[in-house]
Amino acid sequence: MSDWTQKLKVQHLRLLVCIGEQGNLSKVAEIMNITQPALSKWLSSLEEDIGLTLFERHSKGLRPSEGGRLMLEHARRLLNDLERSREDIEQFKLGAQGSLLIGCSPVATDCVSLALLSLIKDYPNVHVQVVENVMTPLLQSLISGKVDVVVGRVGGKALQLPLNYRVLYTEPVCFVGRCNHPLATRDKISWQDLLEYRWIVWPTGTPIRVSIDNALVDQGVMLPENYLESSSMSVTVNMVQASDIVSILSWRLAQRYVEKGQLAMLPLPRIEQKGSVGVFWRKDNAPSDALLRFLAHLTSTSAEPENADNSNARQ
Repeated sequence: MSDWTQKLKVQHLRLLVCIGEQGNLSKVAEIMNITQPALSKWLSSLEEDIGLTLFERHSKGLRPSEGGRLMLEHARRLLNDLERSREDIEQFKLGAQGSLLIGCSPVATDCVSLALLSLIKDYPNVHVQVVENVMTPLLQSLISGKVDVVVGRVGGKALQLPLNYRVLYTEPVCFVGRCNHPLATRDKISWQDLLEYRWIVWPTGTPIRVSIDNALVDQGVMLPENYLESSSMSVTVNMVQASDIVSILSWRLAQRYVEKGQLAMLPLPRIEQKGSVGVFWRKDNAPSDALLRFLAHLTSTSAEPENADNSNARQ
C-alpha cells in the first residue's frame, strides 16, 4: 500500500474539514470551487489509499465514521499548526520572543494574570493571546492546536483526555452578593435565606456547577425555580453588583472581588465540595521555553495565597 500522506496537500486538508463541517458534497463543492464529481472521485480515492471509510453515506448527506473523526482531528490540527506558523513568523519578524496562546476559564483569571505578569518580565517581547471560555471548548481547542495551554477547573472527563495536566490548587466554593446585599450584613444565614433570592450559576455540567449541585444534594435543598445560568464572569458579576441576585464562586476568586470592594462574601459556611483548578497542555508537542516558564510561574503564583494564609495563621 502506498504512503497516502505523500499525496496530501493543504487544500486536501481544507476539503476534508469542510466535508466534516458541511456533511454535503454539493455544498462543499460550491464553497471550495470544485465540481462535485471531482470532489467525490477525490474522496473515494483517498479512502481507497488509506484503506478506511472516512464518511458514512446517509439520506441527508455524509457523517464522519469513527476513523473519519480521527482523520478530521489530525487535519484540523495540521491546518491550525500551519496558521500558527504563519502568525509566529510574522511576529518574529516584528521582534517577538516566541508566542503563547492561553485558554483560560473564568475561575482561573486571577492566577493566569499573575503568572503572565511574571512571564513578561522574563520575556518582554513575547507575543501572548488569552482566550476566555468554559473548559469543554477550551480543551477541544487545545487538542486541535488552536491554543498552547488551558487553565481552569479540573473535573468531568478532562482527565481522560490525551493531555498533560497539573493541579494548581484545590478550594471550596462560596456564595457572593453585592456589597450592600441584605444578607451581607448578617452574622449567619441559612440555605432557606438564600432561596428567597434569585441565583445566577454556572451552566449544567461545568465542574463548579457539579460542586454546587453536590452540595445542594448534601443539604437536601434544590436550586430556586427562577435561577439563571451564565458562563460569562463579566455578566454574572455585573448582574450581582446591580441587583439582589446571588451567585457562587470559588473561594479564592470571591476573595479577590471582596478585597477590591466589588462583591461581598455571604456568611454561609464554605461549601466543602472542593474543586480543583489545574493546567493542561499537549503531550505530543515539546513545550516551548515560554510555555515552560509560564507553567513554572503558574505553580508559583497559585501557591502564594495559600502560603500567605498559613503564614498569617501562625502569627
